[in-house]
Amino acid sequence: MTHFKLFVTALMLSITAMMACSPNSTENTAEVVTVEGRAGNFLLIKGHGFSEDKHGNKVNFGNVPAQILRADGNTLLVQVPAQAASTVPVVVAVGDNVSNAMLFAYHPKLVAAK
Repeated sequence: MTHFKLFVTALMLSITAMMACSPNSTENTAEVVTVEGRAGNFLLIKGHGFSEDKHGNKVNFGNVPAQILRADGNTLLVQVPAQAASTVPVVVAVGDNVSNAMLFAYHPKLVAAK
C-alpha cells in the first residue's frame, strides 16, 4: 500500500504541468510530460475546464478509453486501461474541447525477485 501511495503522489506531481481542456494553439511551447505506470494504476489528472459530471469527460490512452472514477472542475481520477507495453498519448476531451497530449509509458507486469 505504501508503494501505491508513493506512486499516486508521484503521478500527481508529474501531471501538474498538463494544461487540460484548453484549445490547442498553433504555437506549442509547453514540454510534453511522460508518466510511467501499469494498467490498473490510478492516475490523477490536474487541469481546468473539466466537467464535474464524470460522464461529461473522456480520457483516452491512445485509442483505449479510461474509466473515470471521479471528476471535478480541476481534477480527474482515472484507472489506466490495459494494453500492450508501449508509450501512448493521453488526451482529455470535454465536449469539443481537447487537451494537449501527455505521454504514458506502460511498464510490463511486476515480477517478484527471489
